[in-house]
Amino acid sequence: MDNRESEIRVGFVNPRYNSLLVALAYFAGGSLLYALDLGVLVEDRPPQPLWVWLVLLACVCAPMTMRRTRPLLALLLGTVPVLVDLVVGPSLPVWIAYGDLLYAATLFGSARTSRFLERAPLVPIVFGAVALGVYFGELRIAVWAVSIAALVIVVPIWWARSVRTHRDAAEIERARAEALSRVAELDRRAAITTERQRLARDLHDVVAGHLSSIAIQSEAALRLRDSDPDRALTVLESVRSGSVAALQEMQSMVRLLRSDDTDEITTAGRLADLEPLTASARAAGTSVRIDGRPPADLDAEVDLTAYRIVQETLTNAVKHAPGRPVTLRFDDADGRLGIEVVNPIGDPDTPDPSPARGAGHGLRNIAERAAAVGGHARSGRDGNEWRTYVQLPIANRSTT
Repeated sequence: MDNRESEIRVGFVNPRYNSLLVALAYFAGGSLLYALDLGVLVEDRPPQPLWVWLVLLACVCAPMTMRRTRPLLALLLGTVPVLVDLVVGPSLPVWIAYGDLLYAATLFGSARTSRFLERAPLVPIVFGAVALGVYFGELRIAVWAVSIAALVIVVPIWWARSVRTHRDAAEIERARAEALSRVAELDRRAAITTERQRLARDLHDVVAGHLSSIAIQSEAALRLRDSDPDRALTVLESVRSGSVAALQEMQSMVRLLRSDDTDEITTAGRLADLEPLTASARAAGTSVRIDGRPPADLDAEVDLTAYRIVQETLTNAVKHAPGRPVTLRFDDADGRLGIEVVNPIGDPDTPDPSPARGAGHGLRNIAERAAAVGGHARSGRDGNEWRTYVQLPIANRSTT
């Protein structure tokens, strides 16, 4: 929004109409000074008819209608009658009106015009005052000329420069505030997006993972109910324990969302609690072998991330390669936790099972979770095996 639009909205006054009122006010005030015989500054000049002064004043006031829209043009047009007035005999109303044109050009003109007007009058005023003092031989006349010039020329310009400086500073602060507001809004949106992605990952792990496991185990229980009732009962017990675990994790997530502590991290799931995950996979017919042990003093966020990644890989293995054995390896070297999950997927010529038969959210969640704590993950086919390898930092370990 430019200055003119701002003035229209704030003052509810059209700038051109406002400038016309200013021009009429200067003309009325100057006419009153002429009527009271207070307008002429030099008495030894030949007297001029009143209409001459009024015409000169009107010629100075007329450009005021452009004082805000075209301030420099208004100043140039007003300079012509001022020079004529200087020849026929300087008059106070004309120079007062001209001071307003100088003020408007300094305030509303370009930055270059404003700087030029601030410096330009000084040399001519001093030179003119010295010339008058030498010509008349009186210091009093030089002082009088400098005082009048300072009153009608220098003061309006410096006043306008002061107003312009404060206005520009206010605009800079306004722009800075708007920029900070935009940055805050972008940060807020980024935070919301990040939180939504985190919630989506958690919901996928808690809901989709457990429901997928429950569905697979329920199908196995239905197949075994007649041929092997005891094993079917074991599978149903695993279904129940998985359902309870899912409910507990959902309750933990709800508590986290309702909590006022923004630094709180949900405690549902740690690498020390892998037994329910492996038991659920075994109940679905997938054997799990664990090589190595993860560190026991991991940072809580890294520990939870590793648990979620293992949970997702086991869910994928049970879902996309049912009945195939899974090998879960841990290694702790160079300040990083390595997690490798390997399971056979059949003939090397068959298509990749996980991405093709699913939406790919699980693999993307694994990579995003690892990246969120400063690690990385890769998943893909290696011959007739599906291999997921993850590295997570463990330098910042929990001290609890």
